[in-house]
Amino acid sequence: AARPDRAVCAIHSFTPRLRGRPQRPWQVGILYSHTDERLGPPLIAMCRERGWITGDNEPYGGHLDGDSIDRHALAHGRPNVLIEIRNDLIRDPSGQREWADRLADLLGGVLERLGL
Repeated sequence: AARPDRAVCAIHSFTPRLRGRPQRPWQVGILYSHTDERLGPPLIAMCRERGWITGDNEPYGGHLDGDSIDRHALAHGRPNVLIEIRNDLIRDPSGQREWADRLADLLGGVLERLGL
């Protein structure tokens, strides 16, 4: 909190199919609030450039009052994003390593591109 150059990124996973509903097509979802679009849309574009099926505020809405992004990023004007990875892609250590490497590269690239 003492550093003004911090960006907040939360990472979660989502189920490929929720309670009998249709299969979710996304490999990754990028969630962001309409009140701060600095990271969300550029990350979505970069994911899609890599050929990933990417949700724009999918599979969930991008803002929950009182959640950690709301409290620790939006309330302090920090750039922020929440990344959701489909959990069948990270079920085993190999998938976890693959997506960790992919996301590290992606996040580093977008922060550099935006000068953050």
